[in-house]
Amino acid sequence: MTEKTPVEKETVMAKVVTDDFFSKGHWWTKIWQTLMAIVFWICVAIPVYWTISSTLLINNEHFLHAWRYEEGRTLFYFFDRFFIIAFIILAIIVIISTIHNNHRVKQHVEKTIQYDESQLLARKQHLETFYTARFGNKDFRENVRSYHVKPEQNLEVNEIHKLYKEAEK
Repeated sequence: MTEKTPVEKETVMAKVVTDDFFSKGHWWTKIWQTLMAIVFWICVAIPVYWTISSTLLINNEHFLHAWRYEEGRTLFYFFDRFFIIAFIILAIIVIISTIHNNHRVKQHVEKTIQYDESQLLARKQHLETFYTARFGNKDFRENVRSYHVKPEQNLEVNEIHKLYKEAEK
């Protein structure tokens, strides 16, 4: 027997947990998956339209009918109970599967941090230093009941964003 090579956990989690569709970039993936979703929804919609237009809406002249012969309608109405029961069973299976999968993802799949923890700590430290210089120490800020901000202490529109960029340097 051949011995399996060990795989690092981080490598597997990076491949399994992240999704290229929702990541920055990957435009071809987004375009391809969107087009495929549209095509497959059309593949679902056309048979449904044909069936409904040729059975339930047969007397309505505004719809293009896929068939007009009586055998098709007779066969459809013969199987109507089967279709209704099959739809109900499939709907129940889909709903139970979705609930089960959501529970599995929330409770059993290992959760990983999707951000750079060292960068977050650097940003927090830089922000804390800024707040201390501008508004006083942390104990004072958290325990004071009333505080009037002087006009020169107001934050600019993008000041926090600029601080984050400085922390990255």
